[in-house]
Amino acid sequence: MSDRPVRPEANAADGALARRLIGDAATAALAVVDAGGHPYAAMTAPAQATDGAILILASDLAAHGQALARDGRFSLLFQEAADPARPLAAARLTVRGVAGPAEASDRAAFLARRPEAVRFIDFGDMRLYRLSLRAAHLVAGFGRAVELPPDMLRPPVDAPG
Repeated sequence: MSDRPVRPEANAADGALARRLIGDAATAALAVVDAGGHPYAAMTAPAQATDGAILILASDLAAHGQALARDGRFSLLFQEAADPARPLAAARLTVRGVAGPAEASDRAAFLARRPEAVRFIDFGDMRLYRLSLRAAHLVAGFGRAVELPPDMLRPPVDAPG
């Protein structure tokens, strides 16, 4: 018998919390791999495509933009507002995967969530990335941590009718 605790299985409430953390995020912490192979963290303002994919805008002039263009691996941390007296009690979600070019329809979705970006999205150094999610880890407050399959992060499809 192992001494390691067994993680609980993700459930529908975990998926709903993860989707809320993504959808409500004003900002998220983006970690990338720099040219020397080291982690580099930056702040970003994510948005969601209509299919639930996460979108970020980055400049080729910024360290994180250069890292994404060279090595698309990323980690993105979303966190709900924390009580300053108990910051680790806040729910948080880390997603990991590979960034690639956005699709044509992603521009409108990004600007719908981030209308201020209309001033600079078309600058020559700006790139809109679509994040292909490979893994997700949700900490739903103290004592609850689960791995979520990426499909649990997609918004539910409404039933016809």
